[in-house]
Amino acid sequence: MAEAQKLAVRTRAVLGKKVNTLRRRGVLPGVVFGGDADSTPLETDMHAFELSYRRWGNTTLLSLTGLDGGEVPALIHDVSRDPVTGRMLHVDFARVSLTEKTHADVPLHFVKESPAVRGLGAVLLHALSDVTIEAFPQDIPRSIDVDLSGLLEIDDAIFVRDLVIDATTLRVLNDPDVLVVKAVPVKVEEEPKAAEAAVPAEGEAAAEGEAAAAPAAAGAEGAKPAAGAEAPKGGAPKAAPGAPKAPAAGGAKKS
Repeated sequence: MAEAQKLAVRTRAVLGKKVNTLRRRGVLPGVVFGGDADSTPLETDMHAFELSYRRWGNTTLLSLTGLDGGEVPALIHDVSRDPVTGRMLHVDFARVSLTEKTHADVPLHFVKESPAVRGLGAVLLHALSDVTIEAFPQDIPRSIDVDLSGLLEIDDAIFVRDLVIDATTLRVLNDPDVLVVKAVPVKVEEEPKAAEAAVPAEGEAAAEGEAAAAPAAAGAEGAKPAAGAEAPKGGAPKAAPGAPKAPAAGGAKKS
């Protein structure tokens, strides 16, 4: 049975948007609700609560002091933070009864080392980070240890049913067959094989181009003389024997 941690609080009179003035003075606004009483706005020292919350988490039984009616047993229900700075903005406490069981989400604490990771190069696949339990507020543990030393081979796994708990004080509400953690092989993605180039190399392309140009040039030379070839001597071809001579240019035939 855990002893309740005392937390000094006081009733809060500043409400609404004016609570920003409290935060600037280092005061954390909050509220306590549940049980047979109405919700009560309260406040506490922000720095002191921040330091204590790191040790407590959400499952430590608290005793709120400084409120009317004496000490109030409570659990931390939620802590709101600024999404940019992470600074605490508000805390919600839930009243509990020490004679009635309640539900709480208890974080899992992974301890020791897996031989499958150390010796076989496996990696751990974490499927759960917390479990929901039922217990009296004073019996709720801060965390539940998960011993990884039993993961000896690839594909060895720990399920909810394998968790070591004190069954006399608490009950895990998760399905017993739900996976908690498993040793899996490392997946190495193969690089896609480069497709064989359909285009020939630069030297091959030049050779093929020259070879293709050669037949075309040969055909052209057969059709007409190549540039610079020597013309036949004597100018125009001679007329055949017996053919009449052509008249001289510009000359008239005598009658």
